[in-house]
Amino acid sequence: MSTEYITIYDRNILARGDLAAVIEQTKATAPNIEPMVFALDNCKRLEFSWHGSAQAVLEQANTVLSPAEASAPSKRGRPKLGVTSKEVTLLPRHWEWLATQRGGASVTLRRLVDHAMKNASPEERITVLQNQLHGLMSVFADAPGFEEATRALYRNSKVSFTQAIAAWPEDFQQIVMDKFNAISAIHQGPKDD
Repeated sequence: MSTEYITIYDRNILARGDLAAVIEQTKATAPNIEPMVFALDNCKRLEFSWHGSAQAVLEQANTVLSPAEASAPSKRGRPKLGVTSKEVTLLPRHWEWLATQRGGASVTLRRLVDHAMKNASPEERITVLQNQLHGLMSVFADAPGFEEATRALYRNSKVSFTQAIAAWPEDFQQIVMDKFNAISAIHQGPKDD
């Protein structure tokens, strides 16, 4: 299933769909603006230039999504796999333990992170989803209701959340309410059949 995106400009959703569709639709509607683009699955904002044709913008966006493809092929490492080098600070005893693990430090760290992500507690999942939704809602950071909506989000107060976002555009309200309801469902736990 492909990721769905939205473009937002002046607190209004201009387009919704796959990345190519939202870029083409936005460029056709308003060719000289630089809207914000969010992936709806994780509320992550994509930052890229809107200068040029729709095709040029799409190529730029794809480079942002797949930075490994933009890497020079002469670089060391595994850029085609999306591997990026970052610094990890551990104590000597951690490095010693990692050195004894099958596959070495990198493989072991990836395995530990994958396990933690797969087995996240409901509280951890709620926190991640709340923070993602807060990032999307930040488009309305200086709008009426934002502070109240933020407090209601972290308190899981559906009534207060609904009231706080009531003045926001309906299509945006629907997106954030759907996400709020998904978070609320985790709060409530699994339903008994």
